[in-house]
Amino acid sequence: MATDARADSGWALIRRGPFARLFWAGFVTSVGDWAALFAQITLADSIAGATGILVVLAARLLPGLLGGAIGGLLADRGSRKAVMVVADVGRGVLVLSLAWVGDLGTLFAISIALELLTLMGQPARTAVLPNLVPERSLLLANSMTLAAAYGTFPIGAALSWMIGLAPPIALLGLIPSTTEASVFAVDALTFFASAAVLATTAIPDAISRERRPAGERFDMKAPLRDLADGVRFVARGSVRPIVVGMSTALFGGGVLLVLGRDYAVETLAADEAGFFALLTALGTGAGLGIVALTMFGDRVARRDVTFAFATTLTGVALMALALVQTVVGGMGWATVMGMGAGAAYVSGFTHLHETVADDLRGRTFAALFSLMRVGLLVSMAIAAPVASAMEGRFDSPFDDPARNTIFLGGAIVLLSGLGVVWSVREMLRTPRFASAALRSVAAAARLLRGNGTDPGARDDDGEWGPE
Repeated sequence: MATDARADSGWALIRRGPFARLFWAGFVTSVGDWAALFAQITLADSIAGATGILVVLAARLLPGLLGGAIGGLLADRGSRKAVMVVADVGRGVLVLSLAWVGDLGTLFAISIALELLTLMGQPARTAVLPNLVPERSLLLANSMTLAAAYGTFPIGAALSWMIGLAPPIALLGLIPSTTEASVFAVDALTFFASAAVLATTAIPDAISRERRPAGERFDMKAPLRDLADGVRFVARGSVRPIVVGMSTALFGGGVLLVLGRDYAVETLAADEAGFFALLTALGTGAGLGIVALTMFGDRVARRDVTFAFATTLTGVALMALALVQTVVGGMGWATVMGMGAGAAYVSGFTHLHETVADDLRGRTFAALFSLMRVGLLVSMAIAAPVASAMEGRFDSPFDDPARNTIFLGGAIVLLSGLGVVWSVREMLRTPRFASAALRSVAAAARLLRGNGTDPGARDDDGEWGPE
């Protein structure tokens, strides 16, 4: 575990040091990647219309199992720095090659390769985080990393728009003079810059790699054994409820993405802006949930308990969202849903960082990323068919297929959260937990009133609450 100087704020974490370099490298590539996604969708639409857009989206989800498994194995048995650098350089080359793509098959192949490289580098980036920050800063570091990955969406959109207003970057005729090609060139530069930063950053390897004797002969079966160990750990270990819960929870998000527009326009009698209002409320809620957890999360030692109740809240809010009659009501519940989802994401990642051994961390996060993508892909694939199958099968007021399907997605998320609650039921029954939880709530209230300055700490026995 890192023993850097105390970091009491997000700015202190990202101002200097290895984590700061990792953060800013990820921030820059996230901005470029969001801009490039818009350009990919525009390119796909110009090639094959709606079919092309679906192909691009599918290419970003399908490689989850293969790429995640390889990435996790490399993160635990290879050089994490080398994996991240190679992944960024490879993505830079591939995204630049999109500037010359003119057919759907090539676009699909490059998009698949891009996602495979992303899945190879992502476990290493996530697994190394506990080695770069003190344990007390893990929650804040995860919040900052999440903000860099997903909070850059509007910045990427703005970048894409600004590049579209400027003259195309032809690079002396080396790339086509189109807006999409210019965006791809800028995104490639962000990947190359990230690779250069990471290559000059002190990033430790996994403990298992450090302990390997010098000159040890390579065992051809060792990678398969390592992969099997990782699968068994995730399938049978104590982290299984968190991994399964986070993967299942994305099901509801996928349903809302697919059916949200029809729900806003047809069911709630709003226009296109109503759908974007729901998405904006969802994103705002996620930000509020992350901020709240960052402020008071140090008073909650049991991250799995926080994850369980946050996921349960997400499911309840999505079910309530399916029952509203107005866009304003939908925005309210979408905000609550976002708060639960943001808190669940950060607490789930922090729990895995704190409990998974370094030599298994890469494969654990690889399994998580793969399962999350599968959950999202499945929900997006079956949401519309399920809604169509419900058409005309129920009487009023249950005759709205979009409303029913979104409600069903919320019920699945709710069951996922309750499953995690069940997994920690023995701890919840202890009298000490109840009293510690009340002390945590009281301490949080004092901080809100400005009467407390202690950031809180875990009890020595790991229960919920301050010392």
